[in-house]
Amino acid sequence: MNKLAHKANRFAIRVCMALSNQRGDFYISDAVKIIIAVVLGALLLAALTLIFNDTVIPRITKEIEGLFG
Repeated sequence: MNKLAHKANRFAIRVCMALSNQRGDFYISDAVKIIIAVVLGALLLAALTLIFNDTVIPRITKEIEGLFG
């Protein structure tokens, strides 16, 4: 029983130390996630801008000129 309590105590100490870790590993992974999200957002915005400028806006302009011209 003493051996089991010792293992449980060691495990609890390891968990506590892992939770209070201040090395910065989690900050780096969070920064990478944020950079990936920003890059994907920029690509999506560029694609939508390209689609709207090449197809949607000229079509709307043509339809409006057809109504009033």
